[in-house]
Amino acid sequence: MIDLLLRNVVTAGAPEPVSVAVTGGRIVAAGPELLPSLWEGLGEGLSKAIPAREVFDAGGRYLIPGFVESHLHLDIALSNDARRPGRPEPFVSMAGLNAAIERRRRAFTHEEIVRRATAAVHLALRHGVTALRAQCHVDMEIGLKHVEALQEVKESCARLVTIQIVAFPQQGLLAKPGTLDLFREAFRRGADVVGGAPNLDSGHDFRDHVDAAFALALELDRDVDIHADLALKPSAALDDLEVVHVARRTLEYGYQGRVTVGHACALDSAPPDVAREAIALLKEAGVSVISQPDLYRLGRDDRQHVRRGLTRVKELLAAGVNVAYASNNVRDALRPLGNMDLLEEGLILAYGAHMDTVAELETLLRMSTNHAARALRLPNYGLEPGCVADMVLLDAPSASAAIVGQVEKLRVYKAGCLRAVNQPASSQLYME
Repeated sequence: MIDLLLRNVVTAGAPEPVSVAVTGGRIVAAGPELLPSLWEGLGEGLSKAIPAREVFDAGGRYLIPGFVESHLHLDIALSNDARRPGRPEPFVSMAGLNAAIERRRRAFTHEEIVRRATAAVHLALRHGVTALRAQCHVDMEIGLKHVEALQEVKESCARLVTIQIVAFPQQGLLAKPGTLDLFREAFRRGADVVGGAPNLDSGHDFRDHVDAAFALALELDRDVDIHADLALKPSAALDDLEVVHVARRTLEYGYQGRVTVGHACALDSAPPDVAREAIALLKEAGVSVISQPDLYRLGRDDRQHVRRGLTRVKELLAAGVNVAYASNNVRDALRPLGNMDLLEEGLILAYGAHMDTVAELETLLRMSTNHAARALRLPNYGLEPGCVADMVLLDAPSASAAIVGQVEKLRVYKAGCLRAVNQPASSQLYME
């Protein structure tokens, strides 16, 4: 007997309704309703009705593998006033926002971080996220307080959402003595990925920062996740781009497939020929790019042709680069918006990146699922037999309908276990 049978689902690989069977947390078969190949593997004497502990008829709705939140500052998420969300004071500068983050976090306790981060994980799960990569502050001022809190959340929520912790250098890697040793200890306490942010290493060349991150990753055999090119550089030469140095080091160290860059905003403002060369290098190095479609933090001083700081999503995709998108900051000092909802972020990106054809909307959904899973190197991800049964049933007949309609995530499964049920929105109109 199988554990779960989802009937009449539509998937990206099967536009006509199929069934998906799950046993032991894994998909064991997917195909037309009768699934004769499944019978052979389940023993003798089975009738046409496949025995299952749970059967759910999806009625032709769209099934996807779980959403993957590939870049999320989980340790500071939901730190704004929940009763009056929004920015408490006007935007002044990125430096001012960063200073606000550092002021707030001095008052954070272990218990508060755990409480907020757990609530954020639950909100993400409600919206169909089954795996996420959490950026986590590590520096000489706060030590490992945030890592220890997120490790507790990672363990307590393991049956709900898979969490990777990125040791994020909020105050740089090189600026303060002892930082690299603190990072080594962070990995002994549970961190998973070496983070980088050259813009935060005051007084140091970005190349030195990137090199330090790679040296640590090589020493510890860890993947690399770099915040790169957050500033706008309209006259940048190729060697001025942080992503270029990251790509070159990736090739030099044989780290293809193990490196991710987030933001890459300067690619958009760089001259087109420079951007093309940089994108070709990223493709050659197998570096994944995570776009952050918040669209409003950069270009604040522009008075004409306002730049939004969105990377060249379509050009990267066309070149064959693995591109995903993520929520980044959610309801904190840097971004007072967001719901841990990748359908919502996908719609924002559709506007910002001019992705409105059916094919492009379908690509957007893959970016928040398959592409993001590839960036995180999640094993056995997808809807094929043998994959872990992390799945989301959307209240839509297709990918493009899901994004345009901002539909409900009806059922969320983690390793075949039902973890969230949401009711479709309904309304009653009175016409007379």
